[in-house]
Amino acid sequence: MRQLETAMVDMVNLVGVEINDAANDIYTANLLPYICGLGPRKASQLLKVISLNGGVVGTRSELVGDAEKQRLGAVGPRVWNNCASFLYIDFEPTEQDADYLDNTRVHPEDYELGRKMAADALELDEEDIEAETQENGLGVIVRKLIKDDQQEKVNDLILEEYAEQLEKTFNQRKRATLETIRAELQQPYEELRNNFTLLSTEEIFTMFTGETRDTLYEGMVVPVSIRRVGDDYIDVRMDCGIEGTVPATEISNRPEVSAKQLFSMHQTVQAKILYLNRKTLAANFSLREESIRDPYRKEPDRMQGEWDHEEERKDKESMLEKNDISGRTQRVIKHPLFKPFNSTQAQEYLGSQGPGDLVIRPSSKGPDHLAVTWKVSDNIYQHIDVLELDKTSQFSSSGTLKVGGKYNYSDLDELIVNHVKAMAKKVDEMMGHEKYQKGSKTETEHWLSTYTQANPKRSAYAFCIDPKHPGYFFLCFKAGQHAKLQNWLVKVVPQAFELQKNMYPDMRALCNGFKLLFTNMQNGRRR
Repeated sequence: MRQLETAMVDMVNLVGVEINDAANDIYTANLLPYICGLGPRKASQLLKVISLNGGVVGTRSELVGDAEKQRLGAVGPRVWNNCASFLYIDFEPTEQDADYLDNTRVHPEDYELGRKMAADALELDEEDIEAETQENGLGVIVRKLIKDDQQEKVNDLILEEYAEQLEKTFNQRKRATLETIRAELQQPYEELRNNFTLLSTEEIFTMFTGETRDTLYEGMVVPVSIRRVGDDYIDVRMDCGIEGTVPATEISNRPEVSAKQLFSMHQTVQAKILYLNRKTLAANFSLREESIRDPYRKEPDRMQGEWDHEEERKDKESMLEKNDISGRTQRVIKHPLFKPFNSTQAQEYLGSQGPGDLVIRPSSKGPDHLAVTWKVSDNIYQHIDVLELDKTSQFSSSGTLKVGGKYNYSDLDELIVNHVKAMAKKVDEMMGHEKYQKGSKTETEHWLSTYTQANPKRSAYAFCIDPKHPGYFFLCFKAGQHAKLQNWLVKVVPQAFELQKNMYPDMRALCNGFKLLFTNMQNGRRR
């Protein structure tokens, strides 16, 4: 069932859900809980509010509420940001407020890119664009592209130049997004699923058992668990799930002795496969000693001692697959911020995001760990190890989550809000303080030296970020013109700053605490 649920999540988000169909059709509505960012409770609330709003959604933006149209918010901004591009609205050209991009996989945050591409495809100048949008709204340019049947013109656009300009101007990596926009402008929500094909008997057999003709075949001796014992038969089950029977003639060499005297339920014994039906997943076995002593052995396809080049090739391919990207089997967690990334991919993904944004990803420390990567500042990312305790499923984190050996959270959302976002707020507080210097440690120390030279009798201190240790800041200080430059590390923790193992709730307390610590240090030296 877990695999089926995972497949449903993948396919529903790939195909999307027409929100007005879901609001008026119970069968379509059953797909909403599988949409990223929703789930059963939020999907139910979404449908309830849509019904209160009249049962029809005109634009994606209406889902977060529209005071002018007296529309109640069906979802919050964060949920809307996660689910918006998977909920689409059929484009109706006769509706003045209808936005063609609401019928595509393009996320609302990228609508401006779509409109810009449509305008460039139609070769409109800025004056034309401004006049059109002021008269007919923001969606008019894309509507014009569709109305004039000029969608193919977007293929003439050089997306590499767009991507370079976006990265240079806004530090946003949007190359893949631009490709998506181009495809959606030409055919919204194009069918991307693979064609349905019937599985062969061999494929079904492998899917249910995990075995192939090379790993399970007639003549093999395998362990089986006895499920029932009769006077003249025994029912058994293999570890792979295949069930079978041991007929009376194959129970033992002593036909006068009852099977119940020789074997018991739940006993594990060695058995030889006499017959294997791959279509019905059934088999016949023998427990006779002479049969077990003489298993079937495949004839080798090479001389004894000869090097097996085919096996060498397979081993090399296996090693390449293992070393690819992360070198481990990827986990899948049902959370909108989960990404199957390694640390490098996570940093690349967050490069175009804002400070405080994060991704949840698999951890190299094993299946009972997760990693959270969040953006501290430009090109500075912190990786947090999360230990999962008492979890009930490999597809969720339903148990206790422990960070750093002392912070406990009941679920990922609580961890995000009370740990990561709390630290991000502290980083913002630090970087917005008057004593914070935007430059490097060397530049900050140079500023302190210059300041104390100009003011020989005064002390000075300043904070700057430590790029080598994400989540830490330098507290640099100089007690006068001839004093030595010194620095202490300030650690950002949830709800506080840590300096010299002391916790301070805000920057004011941190600055006062530093002055007190420094005074005590000076007094101690004088003694």
